[in-house]
Amino acid sequence: MARWVIGSLTIVALLATSCVRPDEEAPPIGLGSGSVRSLPPHVATTQPLEGRLESTDRIGDRETWSQLAARPRNQTVARTEVVKFLIDLADERRLWLIDTERWDVHYFFARDRLSRPGHPVGATWQDHGAFNVEQYRRPSRRFVMGSLVHYLDPDLYTFEMVAGDDLDAPRVREAFEQVRAAVFFGERLRYRPISPLHEARLRELGASIPSVSADEVFRGVRYQPLTEGVAYGTLRFVRGALDPSTVRPDQILVLEELPDGVPVSSAVISQPLQAPLGHLAILCATRSTPNMGLRDALSDPRLTALEGRLVRLEVGPQDLAIRAAEQGEAEASWAARRPGGVQVPPLDVRDRGLPDVCTLRIADASSVGAKAAQLGEACSLGGVIRTPGGFAIPMHAYVTHLARTGASTAIGGMLRDPAFRTDAAARASALSQLRTIVQRSSVDRALLAAVRRKIAAFPGEPRVILRSSTNAEDLAGFSGAGLYRSVIIAGDASDAQLADALREVWASTWLLGAYEEREWYRIDHAQVAMGVLVQPFVDGAMANGVAITRNPFYENRPGYYVNAQALGGSVTGAAGDEIPEQHLIYTYSEDLEMELLSRSSRTGGQPLLRESELRELAAVLRRLHEHFEPQWRGRANSVDVEFLVAGPDRDVVVLQARPFRAVFHDAE
Repeated sequence: MARWVIGSLTIVALLATSCVRPDEEAPPIGLGSGSVRSLPPHVATTQPLEGRLESTDRIGDRETWSQLAARPRNQTVARTEVVKFLIDLADERRLWLIDTERWDVHYFFARDRLSRPGHPVGATWQDHGAFNVEQYRRPSRRFVMGSLVHYLDPDLYTFEMVAGDDLDAPRVREAFEQVRAAVFFGERLRYRPISPLHEARLRELGASIPSVSADEVFRGVRYQPLTEGVAYGTLRFVRGALDPSTVRPDQILVLEELPDGVPVSSAVISQPLQAPLGHLAILCATRSTPNMGLRDALSDPRLTALEGRLVRLEVGPQDLAIRAAEQGEAEASWAARRPGGVQVPPLDVRDRGLPDVCTLRIADASSVGAKAAQLGEACSLGGVIRTPGGFAIPMHAYVTHLARTGASTAIGGMLRDPAFRTDAAARASALSQLRTIVQRSSVDRALLAAVRRKIAAFPGEPRVILRSSTNAEDLAGFSGAGLYRSVIIAGDASDAQLADALREVWASTWLLGAYEEREWYRIDHAQVAMGVLVQPFVDGAMANGVAITRNPFYENRPGYYVNAQALGGSVTGAAGDEIPEQHLIYTYSEDLEMELLSRSSRTGGQPLLRESELRELAAVLRRLHEHFEPQWRGRANSVDVEFLVAGPDRDVVVLQARPFRAVFHDAE
């Protein structure tokens, strides 16, 4: 699968969700977006795996199930077992329940075992593509195929099919009943729809077959791997709210409450499950910090037995592993994590006025910050790309304010002070004093007047958001996500209110968490500066969302991963057990295939994003991916996109486009 290193959505798991992608059939080659890559040949063993069956037509007990089941990395829910099945309609509806460790794709079993004169199954990747089209989308298909999934935590058995399988309702019921009669858990088996197409089939079937919803699966899930990996650190239980100033890079945090973010640490274990594309999950992913959710973590005996001790934690795709560690192995791990050399952010402090965002390009990041420059680049694409517009206040204004108030001199002295570098309390105090200087000093009146004139040109009388945009974010190996502050004000705010907002954004350059993270990644603080992106606040939003232009679960099925939440909820903040609506939009064919992972916990089971909006969003994501990914090649392989669905026509509005790197562990 692909979990992230980001990784792991095991989703990002599960995302809290409910869902599992039942089949990992390889796509037809050569179709879809630039994220498609050539696939390696499938390698199957020539002999049955030791102690395992190749296949059977009946699973009569748990032992037989164990001889066939796999626990694949590419499930979207952790702690699952999968057995794939085929019904051969050309052989009197013969049922095959197959060794899913050996044949993780239906096509290869059909090719290896079911090809015969008169009913051949091809041997090339081109044949594989044709097989998928014929067997999932044509009434003339030879096979009915799917997966039996055992969700271990809630102890649920489900019958699932590929998201794009358009088998008609009567034949779905017939296949379900045939499989149910052949397994020892038949009375417990439930049909699990994983796409809007399947939900439509279920409505046709009514109560004629038992079914299970995403919510029912999710309620029983306990383990949620978000970023897989191994970490060493002191296992620290945090009861109540986290005080960021107490976090050290050598700690593995066990959190009772879910913060929006966390300073650099060795690993994170949260007792609430996390929003899969929330700030905390993305932050850990971009840092390659192992991260997981675990219900009742603070009372889990595997953890309580090691509280306060140095441990080795492994966040895996299906479970966690933890043990006591030796100091030597921990120190070697810590040394390998931290970058070796200093990174100097490019800085341009020329007076550029207040440029409109759509005139900006990526190269302008040194003068207006990465957020403004990248959104300007997106805006310039036109066509399907809509943004709120706005303008930038370049670094020049920030640097001028620091020089005029004496803050720049204070910064130089602070960074040279040995006590500041070695004493955490002294560091926190000095940073607080610096922010006070920035926030209490008057703002240049000419700048305020110019900003007010630009805001007055916004249509209507909207609220306005002042967004942080530094040159110390979206650097190679350092995202800087969530470190700085943005402020919302009224469109007719007074000079005093506007000045307060501007100073708060500027001062956030020197928040303790921002400094500590830059220090860990060896960013040259003296070269860090703050630009401000000023935009009309988008009113009338029905949904807010985040998308990644890669399928984080499985590299060989190119697609986009989308999280969205209803107005009043958030997909980027701490959400606890609040579930976003989640979709995978597969891009390996021109006819987009959409897989539903979960419905929003705020919509009562109703769709949040319409199919037409998902298709519009897919077009937006494709355009952004095709434009940005080549420019970021080497440091990113996808785009992290924040968006809204807003206005009377429910348009997709892009708020942010930034580089993102998903690291896949499933490729052989």
